[in-house]
Amino acid sequence: MRGTTPSRSPAEGSPVPWTVLARLPITDARTRCRWPALAAAAITALYALAGHATTDAGGPEPLLDQDDLYDARLDYKRAIAALRAGRSREFRRTAAKLADYPLKIYLDYYQAQGRVSTMGAKRAHELRTDFGESPIGERFYRQWLNAQVRRGRWNVYLANYEPSESAAGRCNYVRALYRSGEREAALKQVRPLWVAPESQPKTCDPLFEVWIAAGHLDQDAVWERLALALDANEVSLARYLLRFFNAANADAGRLYYDAHVRPRTVRSLAKFPDTDGGRRALRHGLLRYAEDQPESAFNLWRKAEAEYAFSAADKRYIHEWLTAASADGGVVPAGAPADFSTAAVEHIARALIHHQHWEAAARWVGALPGALHATPQWRYWLGRALTAIGDADGREHLTAAAASRNYYGFLAADRIGATPALNALPPRDDPSAERALLATPTVRRMVELHAVGDLVNARREWRYAAATLDDSEQRLLVELTSRIGWIEQAIFGARDAELLDMVRFRFPMPYLSIYRRHATNVNLPVALLLAVSRQESAFNPKAVSVAGARGLMQLMPSTARLIANRIRVGTPSNRDLVDPDANVRLASHHLAALMARHNRHRALVAAAYNAGEHRVTRWVKDAEGMPTDVWIERIPFRETRDYVKGVIAFNHIYDRLLGKTPSVLADHERRIP
Repeated sequence: MRGTTPSRSPAEGSPVPWTVLARLPITDARTRCRWPALAAAAITALYALAGHATTDAGGPEPLLDQDDLYDARLDYKRAIAALRAGRSREFRRTAAKLADYPLKIYLDYYQAQGRVSTMGAKRAHELRTDFGESPIGERFYRQWLNAQVRRGRWNVYLANYEPSESAAGRCNYVRALYRSGEREAALKQVRPLWVAPESQPKTCDPLFEVWIAAGHLDQDAVWERLALALDANEVSLARYLLRFFNAANADAGRLYYDAHVRPRTVRSLAKFPDTDGGRRALRHGLLRYAEDQPESAFNLWRKAEAEYAFSAADKRYIHEWLTAASADGGVVPAGAPADFSTAAVEHIARALIHHQHWEAAARWVGALPGALHATPQWRYWLGRALTAIGDADGREHLTAAAASRNYYGFLAADRIGATPALNALPPRDDPSAERALLATPTVRRMVELHAVGDLVNARREWRYAAATLDDSEQRLLVELTSRIGWIEQAIFGARDAELLDMVRFRFPMPYLSIYRRHATNVNLPVALLLAVSRQESAFNPKAVSVAGARGLMQLMPSTARLIANRIRVGTPSNRDLVDPDANVRLASHHLAALMARHNRHRALVAAAYNAGEHRVTRWVKDAEGMPTDVWIERIPFRETRDYVKGVIAFNHIYDRLLGKTPSVLADHERRIP
């Protein structure tokens, strides 16, 4: 669904008993006495879930042969609960039992966090060293430094500061420098912090106030920040910045802002003085106006170019982007690609493809620099354009693009009648190498953190480990991660490590019996359900997006209620939507209805599932007969555009993994109906 960014909590379906058992809550003695029964029930449920898991997962045997591991994990969770509740004696007693447990370092870390405000520098450095072989070492040290800021210990902060990438850290350093007496040196470092396209952290405000009061804020800085803010469409920040213009620049600054929020302002050229500020405002406004009215903007520019003293660089920039805006409207540029920047050439090439001006598109795509020209995307479109105008060289470019395992590679292969390349690397399946990897402290901590449900720190340990491993070990780490049931991390980890040929782990099939049953019930291909789930949640059944979409197939509660009412089942709760069976059942009915409405045209269905049916109705207006690949490129929302491409590509991959070899697009899907 549109706007969904799945949260990254653990996927279920792991065949490892402790993955479930370690998550069971511990409350009081009455709960603890039920552990044998609970454990038996959980194990039974877990083996049932194993039937839903991908065959990539390991068997039901324990991952680690350690008799006391179960008790250690429970004790760790008890210790964390005691520390949070302020039961220090219970915490110390429980922690003492875990001296050899891999997560003992985290107990020490949490305990140290409680003392960070009163801790001296010597002890902070000692703990940083103690924690140094894990990602918590640097995190703890930053927390200690921030505590010095809160306590106003500027000299201590300054003496122990290390360069930081964060704006807050840099502001705190300059504040400390100022408070230590190095005022001029400090104030000279403020400008780069203030000139930013977004609001800076609150800790920077006192520094900015002193800097401005000392007269260091000049008009060039105000203009620069206003431009950055409006380029980022940070309108509130831009409006706030207007107060910093002096009398000589205030009107031009207001014009700049007005031209952004009301581009039609540029139609009154007389409002824009031929001054540096007036020309800045006019340049910005013309390009904004051209987004909706390219022809009118070009006419205004012809008049302004003759009347205003724009620099040669400004004239070139305005001309090329007005040309790009005209291309968006379907006008083929009269100039040559060599006269334009790479960014403008790429924009114009894309616009020419949108309007199927194939001869011009081939010329502009062909003018892209080698690095861009060689990408599967542009190889595909160059081949597509050349083929459309009958140039035999088009097939050569399509053949080159078809070697890639992605959306454009699949489309290219489809066009030349070849089987798309999966280039899948088989699993390593090396138990001895896996045991050696588990002996790595950070990998073992990752496994334990996943077992006790601390996925935030487990993910940090994963990244920390991956950064120290070679390609072969990283592949093994992905396999291990999948085996413990952390499916989404295996997917994202393989992607982040650029292990793209680990197809079997990047495209797993958990809950396959659930997907098969509901696909059969609504007469949909199971590969489509898997593709949508892979795109929506990476098979995390607990995923909740920022917008509130839930579960494997990311249903909005309101949509789920409408579906439930239509198919005559009970109204689902939010809790129901994170149940795999309930979520797939409702979502499959939603997809089936979209398929019926859109003549089983998966590109339209995927777009409607992500952005809403009303938007797709608007987008297909006047698009009848348009090639589907072109229509997808024209989708206004980048998120939806990428979403549709993902579903089409993933659907094909799952078809192949399930033993089918269909076309990437069916015959009826090649054009918009």
